[in-house]
Amino acid sequence: MKRESVENIFSIKWIIVGAVFYFYGAMLKSEIVQVAHQQRLHFNNWDVSLRLLTDPYLILYFVVPIVLLLLIKSILVEFDYQILVRLGSFKKWIYYSFKNFWEIAFPLLCLWVFMSLFMAIGFPYSWSWSEFSKTAHSTNTLDQLVYFFNKPASVFVAQLFLLLCIFSLLHIVFAVTYVVTKSKNFMLFISVFFFLFSIIGFKLFPNEFAFLSPLSFFSITNGVDAFHSPIPVYIVVITFFCVCIWFLQFLDLNKKVYVHSIKSHIPIFTYFSLCVMGIGATARSLVQSPDVTVWDVFVMSFAGVSADRFAYIPFFFYSVVFFGFVYLIQLLFLSNEIEQLGYYKIIRFKSLSKWFWSWMTKLMGVTVFFLFMLIILSLVLAVCFGAHVSFYMTLLSNPLHEVIYHFFVNGFLQIVFYISLVFIFSWTSKESIYGVVLTSMLMLFMLPSVNSKGIIPVGLNGIVYLADYSPYYLTFILVTMNIVSYFIIRYLLKQRLKI
Repeated sequence: MKRESVENIFSIKWIIVGAVFYFYGAMLKSEIVQVAHQQRLHFNNWDVSLRLLTDPYLILYFVVPIVLLLLIKSILVEFDYQILVRLGSFKKWIYYSFKNFWEIAFPLLCLWVFMSLFMAIGFPYSWSWSEFSKTAHSTNTLDQLVYFFNKPASVFVAQLFLLLCIFSLLHIVFAVTYVVTKSKNFMLFISVFFFLFSIIGFKLFPNEFAFLSPLSFFSITNGVDAFHSPIPVYIVVITFFCVCIWFLQFLDLNKKVYVHSIKSHIPIFTYFSLCVMGIGATARSLVQSPDVTVWDVFVMSFAGVSADRFAYIPFFFYSVVFFGFVYLIQLLFLSNEIEQLGYYKIIRFKSLSKWFWSWMTKLMGVTVFFLFMLIILSLVLAVCFGAHVSFYMTLLSNPLHEVIYHFFVNGFLQIVFYISLVFIFSWTSKESIYGVVLTSMLMLFMLPSVNSKGIIPVGLNGIVYLADYSPYYLTFILVTMNIVSYFIIRYLLKQRLKI
């Protein structure tokens, strides 16, 4: 170890940090002894060691600010163009900065771990869970971990590994951000924003959205409370870390091409994030019941609304998923296809009808893939949140094969009908904005008491319709309306074209 690193470990700042860990640990130790004696529960060394290593208040208000300061120092203060020239690339500089970060952050982790073990002096020693840890009460945050870890020592190792991963991920994200923006002010802004967002997520987020709080990825106790399992916490952190490492390969290439590509994919990324958040929130709320299966999460995620069964959250989520998908098709493909139609393209296809089917069949294939990915995404998230893997549903009496038929067949027909309507309006008006207006107007037909007979072909692919209608009746309605829309399109394509 370098001399500077040794001096860094024994500097006065780390003595102060160690003192804070000591006094906070002493407070937790006194609290554990007092509550254990009041409730006549046996306690051991792991009660205080794990509490000090996973305590959310210590992490949020003390550890996170220190880590952010160390990040800023390793990235901004020590950034030098001479070092960058010597290393030869931004990628190598980030690895260099990563090494420097851990040189100055390693004492923090060592002090924290040492004090966690040191505080156990004077407590009964054991390798097993204590009665205190197994009992649910306001001063114990470890009771949920008992169900996932046989030994408390495994929790200690798991928490330490989580801290190593999340600290490393934070540095890579901040370093990449600085390389891309080259703005110190922006780096300071996102540091403050991350800290404030962590506080807001910890204090204000409801239980359904606790998995969005950064604190859920710093403390394994908060992660288990948010995801009902420790496995999703590591999956999220490691996945993002791997994505960041993969992104480093493109830092030194022509950024204009990649920036343009990233900008074009922002709507898709935003849409995908909203879908994940919606399904995740549904899974998070459902798994509180012990009998919920993965198919229950799937049903409730895409329940939708009907005239007699209306709720705002399913209404808005249906709009985001299905109308949002149609809007993406119009934004990224359909508007360009219509606006760039010219004589050369008409001559190449020989007729407008062939031109129409050349891209409509592609969109149909994309729709099938989209529906397939939705069901896979909902099942995977349901498993991550701890739902039972079974081939039955507890929230709906319909057979599972009937629900799957409805979701795929009627979902496909419903989306094709939406695309046809958007095309008709865009073709007649030659303005893509009318497609946005149309999707907004279609949402009105999903309001309570509007479509009481199930005849208006809007929102019929919502699974909630299976409570009142046969899926084959809904198929008949959607097939009929798709045929009508096709004949309208066929008539419009035969009319005189003005380019």
